[in-house]
Amino acid sequence: GKAGLSPVVENSRYQMSDLANDGVETPRIRPASRGGGGAMMDDVELIAKAAVMAADIMKEEQSKQTNAFSKYNMALMVVVLNVAVYFVRHGSEQTYKMTVFFMNAFVLYVASQHWSSKSGTSARRSPKARAAAKSKKRETNTPEGKPSSQPTTPEQTIDRSSTFAKTLPAGRTIPRAAPTKNSELEKQLQTHPPNSAEAIRAHAAAPPTSVQLLPHTYSNLNPKLFNLRVGPNYKKNKQKSPSDAALMDLVSMDFLYADAPLKNTCEKFRLPHIPGLTDVNTGHAHIPPVMVINTWLPGEEPTMFGKNVEGETYNIPMVFVLSKSTLEQLKDLESASNGVKLFSEWCRRAEHEADFRGRFKCMGMIENIETTGVPKFIQGYNGKPALVTKSGIFQRHANYIEFTINVNMWAYLAKKGLYTLTPTFPDFIFNVGFTIEARKDEEMPEVLLGGCRLLNLDPEQAVVDGVDDVEI
Repeated sequence: GKAGLSPVVENSRYQMSDLANDGVETPRIRPASRGGGGAMMDDVELIAKAAVMAADIMKEEQSKQTNAFSKYNMALMVVVLNVAVYFVRHGSEQTYKMTVFFMNAFVLYVASQHWSSKSGTSARRSPKARAAAKSKKRETNTPEGKPSSQPTTPEQTIDRSSTFAKTLPAGRTIPRAAPTKNSELEKQLQTHPPNSAEAIRAHAAAPPTSVQLLPHTYSNLNPKLFNLRVGPNYKKNKQKSPSDAALMDLVSMDFLYADAPLKNTCEKFRLPHIPGLTDVNTGHAHIPPVMVINTWLPGEEPTMFGKNVEGETYNIPMVFVLSKSTLEQLKDLESASNGVKLFSEWCRRAEHEADFRGRFKCMGMIENIETTGVPKFIQGYNGKPALVTKSGIFQRHANYIEFTINVNMWAYLAKKGLYTLTPTFPDFIFNVGFTIEARKDEEMPEVLLGGCRLLNLDPEQAVVDGVDDVEI
């Protein structure tokens, strides 16, 4: 009976019951194994049994909540379906199209909510939490009497109204994948400095098998992974084929977590000066030798209403230089490939023409996606291009163009899907590519601008501005 329980057990049962009512997850506690007997074991066994009982109650409560959620969704779907059937039957062609659109949006929303609850949010850990623990440990190890120069929590160092912490050389927040042993790439890198023109060109020319698949690193990608538009008459034939060599070579990539988006990459990163690459004259004032493509991924869970564009953000700037082939073609633009001509036109017009700027496309390709456990409805979008329209920001600098992709401006389902996938990034090899959309025969075939291969990118290991970078 209750009287036989110690005050500790009574207290434990009370606390866990409260947690069950609040819907807070707690680890399940295993009962202590029998052995040894005696009065000393009675309280231990009772505590264990009380904990298990409380855990079962919590599990039951969570199951009820899940069932209630499912019944609510089912009822809502029935209502929406009946409304849809009514409008399809009595409405115009335009009404029919709108109804189909909203029905698809609703189904995708329910599916994303279901998968999100299935995967659970308890596994998600913010880079700030990891950085705070690391900073606290650093503080603990500081000799007594000596003030620590390091912050104890990210909140003490990151202020939304302040600028970013100290600047870093581009490419310092995540390592480039090391070359495989005895490969041609390794031999070339042994004779040239890492940030030399020769090393950058060697990385670009090397096949994917030339690098080690080490977690949380990046490398150049294979352009042929992406099927892009080809003519003639793409509108009718819908033909695509693997891209030719990319127009730009990857120099570096960074992975930064901050309380605000990085609106100008040079506020945080010092762009490299590489003789023969970053200082070349392209022969065209509107085409600089360097391009920075910076992607802002949401660090906070997106909401259906309102667009949080200033909150916690994963900033992923990639630095590119024009390839040797592109530079050669620019010497005579009239005889250049259609891809180079389209890129030239985009550089000239995108700054002031929103429609032309909106022809920038990004693509994501998960390798071997069938084995990753990603839901089927998402697998269908693997490698599909997405136009960056209102979410694209064009900035022209002295010797480079910076183009920012603000995912926080995307439709709710798109950014919710990305946010939901973020904790699973360490399980993927993810290829990101960029191109300019070709619409006329004289602009085809499309060709990849550039891209990056992300090897098991771990969001938890993102460098936190003002905390991790004090050691870099």
